[in-house]
Amino acid sequence: MKTGLGGRIRYRTTTSIALTAALALPLVLSGCEDHSPVAAPTSTLPAKDPTAASPAADPQPTIPAYETELDLSPEETEAVEGALVAFEGFFRSVNSAYSGNFETADDFPKFASGDALESIKGDAQVVKDGTYQFAGNISPSKIAIDDVKSADGSKDVNIVSVNFCFDLTEWSLHPTDEADTTSNSDFVTMEHTIEKTSSGWRVAEQSLKEKRC
Repeated sequence: MKTGLGGRIRYRTTTSIALTAALALPLVLSGCEDHSPVAAPTSTLPAKDPTAASPAADPQPTIPAYETELDLSPEETEAVEGALVAFEGFFRSVNSAYSGNFETADDFPKFASGDALESIKGDAQVVKDGTYQFAGNISPSKIAIDDVKSADGSKDVNIVSVNFCFDLTEWSLHPTDEADTTSNSDFVTMEHTIEKTSSGWRVAEQSLKEKRC
């Protein structure tokens, strides 16, 4: 069995619930593992501006290692890579904004749209106004491509479903006036629906798939 880009494992169930609801629940599980990111092929990345100063430039996006059982065509592989660039940027900007770099929230629309965008904008706002407190680092693992498809009459692949594991013991988001009650074994499987828009790939929906990994 191969892992990483082009590896093969399938997951096939879909459930709908907001990510913020998952954060509020004591969900217990174990068994997640990390996957080191691999550099994205240049074909999926915007051209680098040679005049831009390196210290001020945005971090280069990466494609995290993933697994899938799907027999991806070259077109589907390119779609997956584009979707995973948005996936990586989504969590990079979320971690930064939730940790107090609130100007990073301006980058949210580069990586998210629809319900997912509204959810993380709301979370960043309650952290900013002091209602909620964030600690740690959100680091998805066990990333798997569940499905790729064309929708709304498109001839090209424009939807990619990504499943991944969360270790909720590594981070917390809770009301400031309440103690953090995170247990030592909070693992959940989440699903992101990532859609290709006129502006590029965006995380459109987040859902809790199951209370284990």
